[in-house]
Amino acid sequence: MKEFIVSPGFLSVRSTMGSDISYLAAVFFTTMFIIAGYFAIKQRGLTHHRMILASMLTMILYFTYYYLVRQLGLASLEDQINFPGPEWVYQKIFRPLLLFHFLIVSLSTFISLYMIGNGFRTASVINGRMTLKSEKVKRSWILWGAGFLWLGFLVWWVFSRSVFGLWHKAMLLSLGYFIPAITLLVIGKVLANSEKRHRTLGRICIMLFVMLLVTSTLAYYLLYMAY
Repeated sequence: MKEFIVSPGFLSVRSTMGSDISYLAAVFFTTMFIIAGYFAIKQRGLTHHRMILASMLTMILYFTYYYLVRQLGLASLEDQINFPGPEWVYQKIFRPLLLFHFLIVSLSTFISLYMIGNGFRTASVINGRMTLKSEKVKRSWILWGAGFLWLGFLVWWVFSRSVFGLWHKAMLLSLGYFIPAITLLVIGKVLANSEKRHRTLGRICIMLFVMLLVTSTLAYYLLYMAY
């Protein structure tokens, strides 16, 4: 598997199969999300629902592959990336871009997973058509319990398994839990209505995935095509 990932790619003379597959996967699931959003605008709820689930599955598989197999985001925190360009481009452009990309990954993953549960709670099927219920959303203690379990795992991993410095550990905890948790609290206060929450978060998700595609494209270009 490792030999296949580092073998020469097909999109650039300097790329690898791992970089090309991850980039094309990002393009694929971002396009699926945009199409799913189009179905939502056209009030084709059931088709939208199925497309979103397929997009979520593709996204989760992509993130698992990208960060557990390639580990590009984590490598950037430890300055282990073999960047071919000038040092000032790496420090002033590429590294901030990759960290911003990592932030977008964290937020998009969190909101997307939240939207799965929110979609099932909010959606209702009437005469074969899937619509959204308009009601006040009740707080899910199961969700918060799962969040605290995740925080416990994250703290254990960051302080017992990782080799990052204190600043990087604090950033990982922020990206992995505290920023999404604060986002969830703000969502609960500002978007109390279930229908409005789902539609608003859906638009935010689409924007996040477009930003994810843009940052992925820029990172790919700087790593494999610019130099």
